Amino acid sequence: MPAPGTAAASIAQPAAGLGAGAFVVPVLTCIVAFVLVIGLIFLARYGLKFMEPYLLKGRQTPNLAVMESVAVDQRRRVSVIRYGQKKGLVLTGGGNDVFMGWVDDGNAAPSPAPPLPGGQPAPGPAPHI
Repeated sequence: MPAPGTAAASIAQPAAGLGAGAFVVPVLTCIVAFVLVIGLIFLARYGLKFMEPYLLKGRQTPNLAVMESVAVDQRRRVSVIRYGQKKGLVLTGGGNDVFMGWVDDGNAAPSPAPPLPGGQPAPGPAPHI
């Protein structure tokens, strides 16, 4: 071993554990992990596209459909829905959605109002003034 005052002792020795690869290995590990995660995302996306027809097959409802929809104003719409052979009205938008009721089929003739107990017919709608 050289003496403490000689030229050989003045050369700096690298500290233990701080070699040239001490910072490269964690950076490479992060890059590989990032690429692996991105690859798994794309693989899952492809898998969902492939599986989509099988996943949605059980959720189809052939009996329920929106037949027509009309805008009442900027926020609200009235929609005619069909469930099986029935048709209904739904008001959507605004503060809440409201099912307004089932609609009779348009082919049936309207039935006249039943007579009152005194033999007189039921009054019609009140005139607008």
